[in-house]
Amino acid sequence: MMHTGIDILSTLKQPGLEELANCFQLRSYTRKTQIFLPQNREDLIFIVASGRARLYLAYEDKEFTLAILERGDVYSTHTRAYVSALEDTKLLCAETSQVRRYMLALPEFTGAMVRVLGEVLKHSTSIIDDLAFHDVQTRLVRFLRFVVSQSGQLQPGGGMLVNLGLTTEQLASLLGTTRQTLSTMLNALEREGRMELRGRGSIFIPDMAALGPL
Repeated sequence: MMHTGIDILSTLKQPGLEELANCFQLRSYTRKTQIFLPQNREDLIFIVASGRARLYLAYEDKEFTLAILERGDVYSTHTRAYVSALEDTKLLCAETSQVRRYMLALPEFTGAMVRVLGEVLKHSTSIIDDLAFHDVQTRLVRFLRFVVSQSGQLQPGGGMLVNLGLTTEQLASLLGTTRQTLSTMLNALEREGRMELRGRGSIFIPDMAALGPL
């Protein structure tokens, strides 16, 4: 859930970038498909054209979500991370070697790609920091504050509404906890009046200050 404000897909359509744009081929994946594995032999740069993909690490029976990649986000297969489709997803994929040829000659695309990758790294680092130094409730509050700051909708009577678009299981994975623990915590916050669950993946927060500390 990067929400960088950088539309790299539009950047690719700019005059002079036709040769670079032609390097990217569209691939389609259905919901829950494993897109890339750490041992993937393809060295690709990919851009999310539509849908959402989960970027995560897995150790034995544990998974740690690093980021939710949305339309316009860019990443590389040359990492130790897994990538799976949260919903029907389309990616624009190109060989890293092909893209590298254009990077120095086309600063517009290079700059956009570096900024998006920087946001992914920044968010991934924040998640790792939360896992290492904060308890689950603090991680949840910090995550909700982040999402509200990026895409929260101010409601007529006050308060903020945010549509996470994630199941409880997906959110639990993102926060590095279990579905049962997260459900218990969400229910407790709702009983205390600090938040209200509204439909699939939507959360209403009546008072951000009362939600919890940063």
